Amino acid sequence: VLGAPGSGKTTTIVELVADRVLTRGWDARSVLVLTSARAAATRLRDQIAVRLGVPTDGPVARTAPSLAYEIVGVTARAAGEPPPRLVTGAEQDADLAALLDGHVATGTGPAWPDPLTPEVRRTARFRSELRDLFARATEQGIDPRRLRDLGRATDRAEWVAAAEFFDEYLDVVASARPEQRDPAELARLAIATLDAGGGGERVAGLRLVVVDDLPEVTEATLGLLAALARRGIPVIAFGDPDTATNAFRGGEPDALGRLASVLGVADIPTLVLEHAHRPNSAIREFTGGVSQRIGTAAAGAQRRAPADRRATDRPPLARIEAPTAS
Repeated sequence: VLGAPGSGKTTTIVELVADRVLTRGWDARSVLVLTSARAAATRLRDQIAVRLGVPTDGPVARTAPSLAYEIVGVTARAAGEPPPRLVTGAEQDADLAALLDGHVATGTGPAWPDPLTPEVRRTARFRSELRDLFARATEQGIDPRRLRDLGRATDRAEWVAAAEFFDEYLDVVASARPEQRDPAELARLAIATLDAGGGGERVAGLRLVVVDDLPEVTEATLGLLAALARRGIPVIAFGDPDTATNAFRGGEPDALGRLASVLGVADIPTLVLEHAHRPNSAIREFTGGVSQRIGTAAAGAQRRAPADRRATDRPPLARIEAPTAS
């Protein structure tokens, strides 16, 4: 389902869930809404709860990593094994900092190329980039050896150094906290669990998965959706590639356009929400002028939605001139 800003994507998702539960009599646990961010999941969960007005056994809306965590945890407990522990960003950052600082203090570690000097490697920004690199590699099934080979093949010395560091980091974490997993690792484990027929009662009872803002999700989430589809669970995805902002952290702006190939089906019906309901015709014209100059990310029909031209007291556009950078 394609929709421009203000065309009612969120309202449609809420009403879609309400139709299945209130009109068709489905169990609320048989419908699951996935989002790419925790804040969005909380907002949708509350809106759906108010709309349904009936008790639900657990949240109807949640993030994909949350679902992956549940799938892997339920399967581990059923096998009598300890469930995985999701590592937080702060914990992973602390582990990376300790390892990087130790290398600097002892003069060991990978041969990082310029300009990745010790001063750079002590910054939080560098550690954040390193975490993102490891997450993207894990999503794509690229282990340290493969990352090193790619670095050599493409003449990227920083990838070679990162691969050596990645290898050591995995060894340290595996020996200190073997049950620890990051979101990308959990997604891969959840996919393998689903393909093996596991996932617990929650997955077994699913009749529909709805995805909000699909262009914001990562390759790991797309893999999870494909695994759910292989289990025969229908998927309805919403989004607007023009407003995708998560590509720098692994988001896939063209996910809507290639969803059929992701899910392994021949064709997917596409619906377009045809009207923007906010009184923002000036803003629609302004943003439309920008979006017309960029690629459509295998979509584009949502751009034709005209804005509602009802009168409003608010100025449609405001310009702020700031005398200083701050």
